[in-house]
Amino acid sequence: MKAVIYRAPYSIRVEEVPEPKVKDGRVLVKFLAGSICGTDMHFYRGDWKWMKKGRIIGHDACGIREDTGERVVMVPIVNCGHCYFCQRGLPTYCVHGKFYGLTRDGFFVESKSMLPRSLIPVPAEMSDEQAAIVEPVALALRVLNQLKPNLGDWVTILGQGPIGLAMTKVASMKGCRVVAVDIQNYRLELSEKYGADIVIDAKKHDVRSVVSKLTKIGSDFVIEAAGTTAAVEQTPFLVRKAGKVVLVGEPKGYLNLEDADEAQFFTTYISPIEYPAAIELIAKKLIDVEGFITHKFTLDEFDEALQTMDSPDKKPLKVVLTK
Repeated sequence: MKAVIYRAPYSIRVEEVPEPKVKDGRVLVKFLAGSICGTDMHFYRGDWKWMKKGRIIGHDACGIREDTGERVVMVPIVNCGHCYFCQRGLPTYCVHGKFYGLTRDGFFVESKSMLPRSLIPVPAEMSDEQAAIVEPVALALRVLNQLKPNLGDWVTILGQGPIGLAMTKVASMKGCRVVAVDIQNYRLELSEKYGADIVIDAKKHDVRSVVSKLTKIGSDFVIEAAGTTAAVEQTPFLVRKAGKVVLVGEPKGYLNLEDADEAQFFTTYISPIEYPAAIELIAKKLIDVEGFITHKFTLDEFDEALQTMDSPDKKPLKVVLTK
């Protein structure tokens, strides 16, 4: 069967691999659709060098259970439920956990052996393509639930890719005033559709000056979803005193905290806890993930899909793979 395998930076390709063995209470899931994430691009470009060579990538996908014929979203994080972190509601950091597509072989493969508890049924009103884009919504829910904004709070979101757009939508749904920042006009136009009150083209305007003028005292919350060191290093100058900054796209960078008095800075990661709520929001059309999709390819066409994702001139957002 075919699988998408990481070999080295700029070398991720479709190869033949053995069929999975189904044992220990697992079930076989046949691939239906998946989407390429910014994380996959970090591996492709060699930004994150810890990826194991020979790893099957992909962590946002849906499939069909061979035993029941039911369509399911495959949750990428498996936790033990009884370690220090699991007992404190932090399954992402499970001591014995697995993260498919990162620390374990992922979902861009024709068949995958899965634990039933890692499979969430896909509602009938949800398409395969929509079910392949659950992670950005789940992550946005996690971030905004952690920040706990009040109505009318200023939220500045750096980066308006699929994750940033999902953050924009969820922040807007929570009654926040959203400032969306990016360097691509087509993304900023989408930001307004997803609820941004103000959009800033960082190539044309000084983001710090605009945010300062708008908010008077700085943004209550700043979300870095651009995945760049430059965006990380900008965050202390955008947040108000005693505000909060969450680093989602990139954890590295130098933080000048001289004037960020009592501001809280933290990183975060996706969690399986938010997946059911994310699926429900998508199924009820409260969050339009289909609007993220700019290109579609088959699993066999992964090389072309990857090149598209890596080509700004093609204006990619979410590149979806189908069987």
